[in-house]
Amino acid sequence: MELRPVDEDVRRERDVIRLQKPGEIAEAVPEEPVRLGKPAAESETPSLLFVPERREVEVRTHQPGIEALIEESAIVEATEQSWGGESANRHPIPWGWFALIGLVIVAAVVWSLAQMTESRGKAVAIRKETDSALISEQIEEAEARALIERLESLLAAFFSCKTIDGWQGMVRQPERVMPLIRDYHAIHPEMPGPLRSVRVLEPITIDRHANFWMASVMLASGELRSLLIETDGMGEPRLDWETFVCHQPMPWDEFARNRPQDKPMDFRVYVEADHFFSHEFSDSNQWLSFRLTALDADETLFGYLRTDHEDVQRMLACLRYNQGRKTSLILRLNVPHGLQSPRGVVIEKLMSPRWIYLTSPSLEP
Repeated sequence: MELRPVDEDVRRERDVIRLQKPGEIAEAVPEEPVRLGKPAAESETPSLLFVPERREVEVRTHQPGIEALIEESAIVEATEQSWGGESANRHPIPWGWFALIGLVIVAAVVWSLAQMTESRGKAVAIRKETDSALISEQIEEAEARALIERLESLLAAFFSCKTIDGWQGMVRQPERVMPLIRDYHAIHPEMPGPLRSVRVLEPITIDRHANFWMASVMLASGELRSLLIETDGMGEPRLDWETFVCHQPMPWDEFARNRPQDKPMDFRVYVEADHFFSHEFSDSNQWLSFRLTALDADETLFGYLRTDHEDVQRMLACLRYNQGRKTSLILRLNVPHGLQSPRGVVIEKLMSPRWIYLTSPSLEP
């Protein structure tokens, strides 16, 4: 069945066969539409379908009472409260870890503050040390400038002296050296002449003694000379006159030709190891042979040192240190009485491993 509007033109589309009782023949009965209420033509006014409001109609076949709703709500609440209970009991909240993390954070903050305080203290200390170092450097620079001025003043005064007596307070070890100066200038009366300029001034260390300076000067004659200067404990400079003139007790060539006997003398010589043995020194088991030459000299002598002498190791060490080249030494040489070797001399003592006396030889044992 279907509802149609009454004013709709109804057209019968097909015949409807209704089932009858068994054995009866069903005839086609024309189907008429079922009309609701009175036809619109017969009705005085159209009727509207009346639908009651929802709150006035019970939409359920059975409405539960308030008791059921309260009971159901209690059941649901109880059920929700039990959710996660098992997991909560199995994994409780680790409050101890939170406390430990908090302590670690507090300790880190305290440590950071302590480091900041310590850093400030170190910064202050470093600043003070830096200021002190700067002050020390300034003082050292001022002292160095003053020392260089004293060195230059010494050189200017030394070369401007007209007599050797003015050198009394300018040379090293004056008690021993001034007599040598007088003897030397009795033979060489000329003075070195005025100074034109100081070319080089540089500090040097000799046997751990760092109070020496090397000076290179240009004289008015155009001659270039080198000098050694020592500063004493008070910072006063003293010039080494012996190395300035390369002092010898007598000219080397004269000593080699005349060979004064039984007169030991200290010479500044160049020393080289040698293998020349002759006359009294022919036994190489008893003697060591050395070739001896001198500055600005022509003659060559051979010095012999006994193999059991106390200075053997010192001399050999000096030669090794200089890698076998000519080594500058001060040796005490002697020509024994009746010696037959024409070029041989006896080395009695190694006086100094260089051409300068660091300490006066008269003070040595």
